[in-house]
Amino acid sequence: MKLPLILFAVLLAGCSQAPSDSDAAPSAEAAKSPTEGERQAIAVDKQPGQVATIATAEGTVESIDAGKITIAHGPVDALKWPAMTMAFNATPEQLASVKAGQKIQFEFTADGMDATITNIGLVK
Repeated sequence: MKLPLILFAVLLAGCSQAPSDSDAAPSAEAAKSPTEGERQAIAVDKQPGQVATIATAEGTVESIDAGKITIAHGPVDALKWPAMTMAFNATPEQLASVKAGQKIQFEFTADGMDATITNIGLVK
């Protein structure tokens, strides 16, 4: 008679443990694969405790000045940003590859509203 009681105690102990993240079913959002043209953000580690986000967008170069490029870009859904005109940090090589008035697509890292171009090219 002690065996069923022990078995019951073991089963009860196993059922009372909280599920781990790996036990949880993926959410509908996580299971959905992005469609063509959707923008996604990817969290990347910068330093312990800090996270930046990588996103993509399209826009028009407004101006280029001393390490900054000002772009009038469309909405960035991944960051919940509306369409706006803003300055991005960029390397001299990136700045030399485009000029004012050109339509571009670009990838950037964002830490709040501080954004840095990581890849830039003309819209084909």
